[in-house]
Amino acid sequence: MKVEIEVLKSRPRIAFKLDRDSVCAADDCESHVASVETYSFTNPSALAQELSSGYLPFVAGFGHWWECILIITVIAKVFSDGKAEKIAEVCYVDDNSVYFKYHSAAF
Repeated sequence: MKVEIEVLKSRPRIAFKLDRDSVCAADDCESHVASVETYSFTNPSALAQELSSGYLPFVAGFGHWWECILIITVIAKVFSDGKAEKIAEVCYVDDNSVYFKYHSAAF
């Protein structure tokens, strides 16, 4: 299945500062801050999947998910299988930061 990806024509690539919650005590020992540059996806799900791929840690089990927060807006949920669900539209500024907030499984 072909996925159509649309980017902003005026800003094809954008720099992001990434950070995330820790998932366990041992994960607190190091910084999670990273800088990346990627396409300026207009689809929040595509942006969240692109930024989380290779950045978020593997957590065993199921039922947990991450909020993808662009500046102060939650734009998507990223699930344990790597798929993302749109929450809000993407709105870029000059200094873009993304924070991934962890939500553990609840049984």
